[in-house]
Order: sequence, then C-alpha cells, then structure tokens
Amino acid sequence: MTGISTKFYLFFYCLIISGALSAQKNAVSYVEEAITLMKKNSVNKGTVDWTKLSEEALASAAGKGTVKEAYPIITKSLELLQDQHSGFYPPEMVSAYMKRYTESGLEFPYAKDSLINGQLAYLSVPAIGNLNQDDWKLYVSDFYKKIKALDASNPKAWILDLRDNDGGMFSPMFKAIQPFLDSEKAVGSIDNSGRASYYANRKNDVLFGQTVIATIEVPAMTLQHKKIPIYILVSKKTASSGEFVTAAFAGQKNTTIIGTPTQGLTSDNSEFRMSDGAILKLTTGILVNRKGDQYKEVGKGIAPDRYVKSRNLQDYIASLPANR
Repeated sequence: MTGISTKFYLFFYCLIISGALSAQKNAVSYVEEAITLMKKNSVNKGTVDWTKLSEEALASAAGKGTVKEAYPIITKSLELLQDQHSGFYPPEMVSAYMKRYTESGLEFPYAKDSLINGQLAYLSVPAIGNLNQDDWKLYVSDFYKKIKALDASNPKAWILDLRDNDGGMFSPMFKAIQPFLDSEKAVGSIDNSGRASYYANRKNDVLFGQTVIATIEVPAMTLQHKKIPIYILVSKKTASSGEFVTAAFAGQKNTTIIGTPTQGLTSDNSEFRMSDGAILKLTTGILVNRKGDQYKEVGKGIAPDRYVKSRNLQDYIASLPANR
C-alpha cells in the first residue's frame, strides 16, 4: 500500500461487529459514512462545496443496491478534495496488506548496509508498505542491528539513502531513524484547524501528538557516533513517508540533504476503517519540520541542501566533504 500513509486510526474492528454493521448498510448510508469522515478530517475541508459534493454523491448512490456499488462514488468524491493523496481501499485490498511480505510472496524491504571506503557508514532506508505488525518489528530490529554494527566500526559519517523510498507506512520508518535524530519534535503536520502536532518515539510506542499510533516492540538504541556528519540522499522518487523521513532531518545541525527536490507528496494521511473493513485514506495535514517550515505545495517537494542530479550512488559519495 505504497504511500498509504503515516497514521492508521480505527485499526481493527471485531469481525462480528464489522459484519453486522456492513449488513445494515446500503449504498446511500455507506456513502454518508464516508462523506462524514471526509468533512470532519480532510485538510482541505474549508475549500470544498460539501452541499454539492453530498448531493451529487448521494444521488448517485440512490440507484445502487450494495455497498460495493458505492466504492466508485467514494473514489470520485475523494478526487474533489484535490489533495492528490487521499484514496479508498476495498476490504480485499486491506486484507492483502495485512499479510506479511513472505505470505504475499514479496521480497522483504531489508535495509542495505555497507562501510564505504572504510569510513562512511551507509544504510538505505527502504519503503515498507504493509500493515503487518510483525513485519514492522522485523524492519526496525534489522535496521537497528545494522546500525549497531556500523556504529562499532568508528565511522566518520553516516549516509542514509532515501533515493528509492517512495512511501508507505511512516511509523516503522520513523522508529528506525530515531537513533539519528537530535530532537523529539523533528517532524509533524498541521491539520485543518491550523494546529501543529509532532511525531515522537517513546519506548515501544510511536505517537502523534498525545495519541499512540503504533506499538513496535523493539528496544530503543543509542548511537556512540551520533554527532558525526549525517548525509541524507534523496531523489525525485523520494515521496510521501519517504519525504517525512527526509523532513525529520531538515534543520538538524549535523545533517545535509543531498540530491534533487523530492516528489512533493508532502501531506499527512490518516486511515479510517469503514464499516465493511475498507479503508478511507484521507489527507489530514500538511508536513511541517522542526523549524516550523510547511511543505504545502503539491509537487514542489523538499529542496536539498546540495544538488546532485545523477542517479549514480558514486556521484553522491564523491560530493561528500567527509569523503574528500
């Protein structure tokens, strides 16, 4: 579910309750359910003609008999929010993303690690796109294992490679990079009321504001070499949650972002479970960094501190002061 987001609200319903609610729903009431969530939570709620949207959507739903027939209506309504990042995921798609990578026959997104030139500790930060808690734990624990080994090699600099990170679930990525961050309030978002909330790692929990949005049971770790330079590699492919990871380092004193402007899907998404088990993904905020800079413009992306247009890793490495 690449790019689905950062936060997952209303995560699990009891199957019996969910089934009962679904049985009671028809297309009209199901569309009403979705519109209520959109109107309350969309970051662009103040720019939408809700009367027109509701009238058109409910008129279309009136001629439908089943909840499934309402899915295209909801998708069309989401387009009217004009945030470029909201989406609708039917129950069967949600079920697929609950599975482990191995169950789905997919290669697990392990981080790549190496010690370049005997002094540059390199780690890729891959996208992780499923909703499986066991895989989130594996993702973080493997990442920490590789950090620990590189940290013991007495590196002169860290390189975190986000060039191919096109989004996914932010919580495991955020916990993975936590050892490198020097501020608890490194990245957050501003909602439709103008209020800023920040992400935080506390013990096994990932929080958004005061709300626990994920629990990943991997003990926190501390770097021995935390104050050495950190280089964040990005590209035009870096998007969504990959951009949130990038923004978490924007303004950190020992960090330099290198590459080209990122893709520009810099909105914060939340997932809301519908009564039949589907997920309504809504853009609920705009990315903000530790300095309070907002990334409002879709498609503009995060500008690097140093430009490198090549896709070749060696060209990135060659540009690093720590390698000269």
